[in-house]
Amino acid sequence: MKRYLLMASIAALVLVGCTSRPGTTEVRATLANDLRTVRQSQQDALAFWDRIIFGEIVSCLEAITVPETISLPRRDLRNDRAAQIVDRLNAAVQDIRNSSDLWNIECASERPYVPLEMAREGRADALAADEPLSDAAALLADW
Repeated sequence: MKRYLLMASIAALVLVGCTSRPGTTEVRATLANDLRTVRQSQQDALAFWDRIIFGEIVSCLEAITVPETISLPRRDLRNDRAAQIVDRLNAAVQDIRNSSDLWNIECASERPYVPLEMAREGRADALAADEPLSDAAALLADW
């Protein structure tokens, strides 16, 4: 009987050790939501610049929305995968911020219209978020 209890205890410990740590599911869900938010912001920025490139007059009252920098509690960042995903998401956020900054510069200028090369540069900045977003999605899917 003692041997049976010992074996059952060992089996239970092994099973507990093989399951994900408490909170891992929540961290993954949070990061998946962050990925969707950043990806949507990128799509909005691309559509914004496309409007300008195709000749639409866009008011300076409109803006490119940039998501907040992604952060997790320190305990969650101890997980290498979570830290890598946050890093890639923040790289994408920075690309979108660069795109938004170009729009803000254009709105502060005295020019009556946005030069095509500036609009293309703003779009390219937003498009640069593709690689870190793809990296983050792959890391999340592999987790």
